[in-house]
Amino acid sequence: MPQKATSVKDKWRAKRWYPIFAPRIFGEVQLGVTPAYSAEMALGRKVETTLYELSGDTSMIHVHLYFKAAKNNGERLDTMFVGHEMSRDYIRSLIRRKSSKVNVIVDVTTKDGYTMRLKGLALTTYRCHRSQRTALRNIMSEVLKKKAQESSFDQFIQDVVFGKLSNDLFEVGKKIYPLRKVEIEKSKVLRLPAQ
Repeated sequence: MPQKATSVKDKWRAKRWYPIFAPRIFGEVQLGVTPAYSAEMALGRKVETTLYELSGDTSMIHVHLYFKAAKNNGERLDTMFVGHEMSRDYIRSLIRRKSSKVNVIVDVTTKDGYTMRLKGLALTTYRCHRSQRTALRNIMSEVLKKKAQESSFDQFIQDVVFGKLSNDLFEVGKKIYPLRKVEIEKSKVLRLPAQ
């Protein structure tokens, strides 16, 4: 006996497309669109883009930014910054023979209560001793903590992403040992302020 044919409901057609926008500090540029049954279901989704796509500056193509949909304003999703990372190709292109690579990983808290983890990278002109690498690490972590405590979250993010903080670290670090390049290789938001 033949079975009765049942119609299959297309779940994909029931979804709507919601535009995702960058935070105000990045000019509220549209990052893309995402499908969802409702705007609430799209909250928490992560979006990756480059600083070049936001600013149009081709020299910033190696900086990858990560955002998370935090709230919905009607039909649009507003995001918050959750971290950034330099591309591996860019970091690899900076490393040279007969020079030292100094990494520092430090947790900092901004003036308005955001906790972040930063990974700094200093590349020296020549190979340096262990004591000089330790001194560089210490001074870099001190500067990062101090700058974070003096800045709001938005200001600190701009300093990290656009390279102002790297320049400050370079100026302080070159007094210890000749440096070729200093970068904030990676950042990640660990905790938000208590509401």
